[in-house]
Amino acid sequence: MLFNLPKNKNLRKTVLNVVSVYLITTILLVLTLSYIYLSNQEKHIFTLQQEKVDIQAQQIINELEVLNDNIVEEIALYPRLENIESAIYDIDKNLIFSTFNQNISIFNKKQFIKDNFVYYVYSVEPYYLGAAYLVVQKPKTYELKSTLTKLVSIVVLIILFLVLTSFLLVQILIKPLSDNINLLDKFIKDTTHELITPTSTILNNIEVLDLNSIGEKNLKKINRIKIGATTISNIYKDLSFLLLNNRQKSDNKNLDLSNILFQRVEYFKILADNRKISFIVNIQKEIYAEFDKHRLERLIDNLISNAIKFSSQNGTIFISLNGGENGIKLIIEDEGIGMKNSEIDKIFTRHTRLNSNISGFGIGYDIINSIIREYNIDIDIVSGEKKGTKVILRW
Repeated sequence: MLFNLPKNKNLRKTVLNVVSVYLITTILLVLTLSYIYLSNQEKHIFTLQQEKVDIQAQQIINELEVLNDNIVEEIALYPRLENIESAIYDIDKNLIFSTFNQNISIFNKKQFIKDNFVYYVYSVEPYYLGAAYLVVQKPKTYELKSTLTKLVSIVVLIILFLVLTSFLLVQILIKPLSDNINLLDKFIKDTTHELITPTSTILNNIEVLDLNSIGEKNLKKINRIKIGATTISNIYKDLSFLLLNNRQKSDNKNLDLSNILFQRVEYFKILADNRKISFIVNIQKEIYAEFDKHRLERLIDNLISNAIKFSSQNGTIFISLNGGENGIKLIIEDEGIGMKNSEIDKIFTRHTRLNSNISGFGIGYDIINSIIREYNIDIDIVSGEKKGTKVILRW
């Protein structure tokens, strides 16, 4: 390709927006200038034609004067010129004589256009043959077809030139930024990849430990290590999803949602127990749906993780899953700090953090939003300050 758009989605969107605004404003300017040029050309041609008509009109008036002076001696023959028609009117604008093929009522204008003819109105003084006005008719021959054709061709070439140069200029300007973003993406990708191996090693070794033979003091320390490793593992999964979501195709299978939800609740129990938060679970068995397992886990994990994060000590989280003819409904409700109704829409924006006292990157609901949009899942959030938050998914 002549121009390569940035791989970064937000940067690519910015480039297209900038180029679009630049092209639209420039094209409007070119079209405005073209219209002004055409209008001036039409006036110029009209002026040139009127100069010729003025000479012909004066010639007719001169002949009317001669005819008026010799009306007794000569037969009254109305003057005619080649390629021109005319008519005379009295002071009250009543027709005296005309060579027009149609009846024309004159107005208080020096010229007007009607039925593809241009009419020029002249005063006759003195009133030769009782005529106060002479009206000259000329075909509307000053069409601008050739000029318009040339102008359209020029405008099209200008627009094509602007499209090419705009993308080229924007590409040159954003290259340093694009390179830095790609470098940062690579750094995050490499870093997150390096995190998973030691984190998995820690968690796997904790699982094989004989915890019954360990003293209570050491057991608390191991639990703290497991909580930290679990938190890092969850962050790794979220960052990996954000980095690879647009590059990996969904591998949808008929999954047992009930079983996977049970597993994710068990996974987060150690984090909940650390804050003395309990789960009340009501999960209907054997509910199946077409889903990508990795995306389903990210959806459930972020919902449960947020419920734990924003719950108060000794709080309760309610989780229910039901399915039937009306579809599947998943509800996760906490008794935490909640939020204002005006803040609900803001949480879907990446890096939005409504409470700076609670740790996090502000990416949880951005991940949730991308997944529910992909699978056409309806989401309802009911929340109030110090009243907790209830998230309902339907599909």
